[in-house]
Amino acid sequence: MNYKNIIQEFLRSESIFLNKRKTLIALLGSFADFDSFEYAQQLSCQVKRLNENSVDLILMGIGSEKSKEYFCRFNKIDIEYVVALRNADLHKKLNLNVGFVSPLPPIINLLIMCAGINSRGTIKEVLRGYMGDENANSLFDYDEDIKIGRFSLFKGDMFDIFSKKQNLRPFELATKRLMNMVEILSNWNIYVPEPSFLTQRGATILFDEKHEVLYKFNPENLLGYSSNMTSPLSFLEEHLI
Repeated sequence: MNYKNIIQEFLRSESIFLNKRKTLIALLGSFADFDSFEYAQQLSCQVKRLNENSVDLILMGIGSEKSKEYFCRFNKIDIEYVVALRNADLHKKLNLNVGFVSPLPPIINLLIMCAGINSRGTIKEVLRGYMGDENANSLFDYDEDIKIGRFSLFKGDMFDIFSKKQNLRPFELATKRLMNMVEILSNWNIYVPEPSFLTQRGATILFDEKHEVLYKFNPENLLGYSSNMTSPLSFLEEHLI
């Protein structure tokens, strides 16, 4: 499949033209997807480094312009990097995984994927959120406020009860996912103007300066947006200075 031509054709239709630099395309599913939130949060921390290494960043998610606005604000990523897609037409052209689809409502299909059905690896990743990961970095600073919705409940040092190391501590990732879920559910009608695409999986594509594919990854399961969830952006290392 010619990812280059399909992506370039779509970007031209949106009046977006690739520069003569590397380009990282993070093609998300719905803006309401847990994966979309987590991936955007990972990428938002790397924007400066990507720019310093001449890598342009483009995130594309399914939703409305208002979805995009809320998504960018919560995940602290500059809106200039993000494109809102009205549907999954681009995903279909790239033959990406549609997730679990049945006659049941899309939200039920998503919950079925959360249970690991037709989403191999999801349960393992859920458990990692509760058990921690000695090979992953911690998520919260020592004095960072942990806010669930509007409520500030405790600070990042709370997780030191489980471990004082700088790795991902037990319940840390699960707490981050709870924060994301509360944000999505609190603004459901904004994040999900059309529920049909809730189970749609995305893709990661890194192009070189000549717009040839350097790297691609097509996730098959929920909470599996990278081939290495311990270090989701590790694929960049061999392509950055």
